[in-house]
Amino acid sequence: MSTIYAFINGQVAITVQYWVERYEEVDAGARIDVRRAEPYEGSHHRDGAEGHRVLPVGDGGIWRVDLSRRIDSEVPEQRFHHHPDFQNGDVGPRAFDEELSAEPLDWTERRLLDLPALLTEKGHEDLAKSIDTEQLVRSMPLIRMAIEASLEP
Repeated sequence: MSTIYAFINGQVAITVQYWVERYEEVDAGARIDVRRAEPYEGSHHRDGAEGHRVLPVGDGGIWRVDLSRRIDSEVPEQRFHHHPDFQNGDVGPRAFDEELSAEPLDWTERRLLDLPALLTEKGHEDLAKSIDTEQLVRSMPLIRMAIEASLEP
């Protein structure tokens, strides 16, 4: 079981984790998701408790970056990609980007720091308005540390 880091800002969660994907080949690395987060008030066990529920990819997925490598080969093959078009409750096809492959951490950080624009581009203006951009900037060093920690098991 890997550690999952979650950063909630407004009605959006950025989750980061180490993950392994097995299909014909085996890829592993850091997975970064941007998902919808629903705030809630109250609790069945204590009045006044509040928090957020991070929606699963099928209900709340917006964007994903996979900083993965093939690990079932003697020569690890880099497979850094992102999923820009979530469709029908799934992540949609992989998109490869030369800048992402060349500078994966910097590219990912730039995209996340521009989260309101990314959300607007994906048709989530309501979520974009919920983002506290100053808090996002303050959180980015921790988000980057989580990504770095999630590159390896």
